[in-house]
Amino acid sequence: MNQKRWLIAAVAVGATIFLAVAYFLVSPKVYSGVRLEGVEVGGKSREEVKQLLTVWRPEFRSRHIVVYYGDTTFALKADDIDYDLDVEATADEVWNYGRHGSPWERMASIRAAVRDGYRVPVRVRYNESKLTAFFDEWREAIDRTPQNAALSLVTGGIIPQQPGRRLEVDALKPLVLQAMRQEDVARVPLPVTALYPEVTTADLEQTGLKEFWATFTTAFDASDINRSANIRLSARKINGYILYPGQTFSFNQVVGPRDKEHGFKEALEIVDGEFVPGIGGGVCQLSSTLYNAVLLADLAIAERYNHSKPLGYVGLGRDATVAYGVLDFKFINSSDSPVMIMAETEKNRLMVGIVGQRPLTEKVELLSDNRQVIPPPVVKKQDSDLLIGETKVDQRGKPGYEITTIRVVSAGGREIRREILAKDRYLPENTIVKVGTKTPPAEKKGKARDREDENNK
Repeated sequence: MNQKRWLIAAVAVGATIFLAVAYFLVSPKVYSGVRLEGVEVGGKSREEVKQLLTVWRPEFRSRHIVVYYGDTTFALKADDIDYDLDVEATADEVWNYGRHGSPWERMASIRAAVRDGYRVPVRVRYNESKLTAFFDEWREAIDRTPQNAALSLVTGGIIPQQPGRRLEVDALKPLVLQAMRQEDVARVPLPVTALYPEVTTADLEQTGLKEFWATFTTAFDASDINRSANIRLSARKINGYILYPGQTFSFNQVVGPRDKEHGFKEALEIVDGEFVPGIGGGVCQLSSTLYNAVLLADLAIAERYNHSKPLGYVGLGRDATVAYGVLDFKFINSSDSPVMIMAETEKNRLMVGIVGQRPLTEKVELLSDNRQVIPPPVVKKQDSDLLIGETKVDQRGKPGYEITTIRVVSAGGREIRREILAKDRYLPENTIVKVGTKTPPAEKKGKARDREDENNK
């Protein structure tokens, strides 16, 4: 009898404990010890937590910071990037604490919060594209390509080296977002890395590079701001580059990727025979200008491709197109001494030169041969706005060309070498003619038939 009473009592106690635990696990309140940004919210309902967050929200939306590097400063306001407190996501995280996992895991979490506390950070949201646009603006103002010491094509004197710098955008984002979360942070230093040139004035003097072997100049439209910026940036990247005997120069390797992260801007470029906007448009003018200087310096060409269409800044067969990771321009220092590449811009002129230690004794001429004109094909397109039998030229085509480029090297008035550099083909642009498909109105056809019958009488 005593054993039966004990068993009944034990079951009753177990049931009581089970019901207490079950009720505890389905509590309609946030569990004790849960803190939101240091504020105890245990015992509050989910709606009460949302009300608290709604009170905090205006303060988050009014946050602003200043980022700086030296004397250069930029302001960033919460409204600029749609920075806001995410009420729903934060309330969900507060409410869900202790409500995931097995009953025993949940009990362990609940006890840990009571014992040690559990801090929940507020969730925020912002416009990623707007923040990136600010980073691009700051990078454009901060970034500087290091300048090698070089001879000036304009003055003939030495241009001293200049250090560069790079804004570390990957490190910048967490700094900015963390500062926006904190009320007591108003100024944030920009993470900037110093960049140093590879060639100094002392290095240049030690090499003995002082003799101009060849120069070539092309003109660009200075009013096209983005394209001009790309030309100047890429020119700075190759200016002062020293190539020793037997070494190969890779345009893509030295200039690097043409993207916004490396300071390049959007401008027109030729892709699949069409002029389209692209990041880095204009860089091919540098590679083509360099190609001509290299040819005139009698250096060996390792890799070169012509454009699909003729260009305005160099003649047929004298261009070199590049596309990072796809098409490269490479040449070899086939001489027996070091050479330096120089590249400068002045107003609307791009000047590229090759400098050596001793004067170049050979004379180099570039000739064109076997020039053939490719007539533009005529492409007809149906047009429902034109009557049957009517035609209209919608686009006048341009001819294409085939041409052979030859390099002739002579010394002492005697030809010592003649080589075919390339046989290039430039595609024509189609002439597009619209052809009418519209049927004349019935009334007009009837009147025309009546006139025809009258005339036949």
